[in-house]
This record gives sequence, structure tokens and C-alpha cells, in this order.
Amino acid sequence: MGNGIENPGYLAFVDALIAGDLKLGQTLKQDELCEVLGFSLSPMRETTTLLEAEGLITVRRRIGITIFYPDVKFVGNTFQFRGMLEREGLAKFARSVDLDWVAKMQAEHEAIIDYVQRVGEPTIYREPVRLLEWDFHSRFVDAFENQQIDTVYERLHQKMFLLRLVNPDAVDPASTTRSMSEHLALLDALGKHDVQGALDALDKHLQGVLHRILTT
Repeated sequence: MGNGIENPGYLAFVDALIAGDLKLGQTLKQDELCEVLGFSLSPMRETTTLLEAEGLITVRRRIGITIFYPDVKFVGNTFQFRGMLEREGLAKFARSVDLDWVAKMQAEHEAIIDYVQRVGEPTIYREPVRLLEWDFHSRFVDAFENQQIDTVYERLHQKMFLLRLVNPDAVDPASTTRSMSEHLALLDALGKHDVQGALDALDKHLQGVLHRILTT
């Protein structure tokens, strides 16, 4: 990573949402947000400007700061954009895939499935799952070899992770295991140099994640 937003207040805001210290749709005063994030008022002005520009908060005088709550259309549009980038990148990536990378990813996915099922607690396995998902999905977008696309995708990835907060069941052990198994199906196709099979597996995976966020 490294092309996303690295503003300390922005990162603290995302971490606070993931940890449950802030809630999607919540409205609070600026000094309350400063207290939660551990920042003084001066650096928070830059952070709130950035968060509002990214669509993560709305600032209204005499009312306060309202954290975004993604509706169905927002979630669907975000997944559509993600799918467009990843599908095109995967088509390029699959034509010259490194089989050693495929084997490494398969081993890491099998290990993370075992870990998730053993610990059974999202707060424990959330970070290693997030890192593996980034290593897996970002490789497809890397195939563009385009810094601007990398920057857009990493910012999109940061928002995608927040969408899962809409439905905590979407990251429970069963859903997480299902998602990792969908990754394995894609890796199996890549290992066979089956480009269309890999694309179909990606479509199925993204549709599955969207379904789990909205309906699990």
C-alpha cells in the first residue's frame, strides 16, 4: 500500500469506525470527534475537510458532523466501480500469471481459513484477513502499471472495507470462510491458465460479497 490517503486524522477516523468507537450515520460535534480521534482542533480542520471531500462525513453549521451511512445505491455503485477495475486488471494479469505466486496465495488462503475457523472472533482475525485480501485483489490492479489507477484503487479499497460495517454478519467466520473459498476458486482457475474461468470466479466472488453485505 502507499497510494491511499495517509493523513493521520483520516486513518484514525477509519480505525475508529472499524473499532466501533464511531458509528456509520452518527452525528457529533467537532470537539467530540477530536476527543475520539485524539487530535486537537487545528489538525482536525484539515482532516474534516479531507473526510468531507471523500464523502465520508457531512459538516453542517449548528448541527455538527454526520458520518456517512451507505445506502444500497452507494454500495452497489462502489462494487460496480471496483469490479470494473479488478476485472480488467485480472484479464491482463492472468495472461502471464506467476504460478509460484498462485501456489503461495493458495497456501496463505488455506492457512487463513483454518485460522478464522479456530479463533472464531472477527476482532482477532480482521487484520490478517484484510492484509491477505489486499495482497490478493491489488495484484490484479497492479497489472495496469498505472500510478493513477493504483491511487484511485487504494482509496476505493479503504472505503470498501468500511462498507462491511453495514452488516457485521458479513465478516463472521462463515461469511469470511466463504469469501476466502471464492478466492481459492479464482486461484485454481489461474493455476490452470483459464482466463475466462478466473474472470467468472471474480464476478461470482464480488457478487457474493455484495450479497453478504446487503442481506446476510
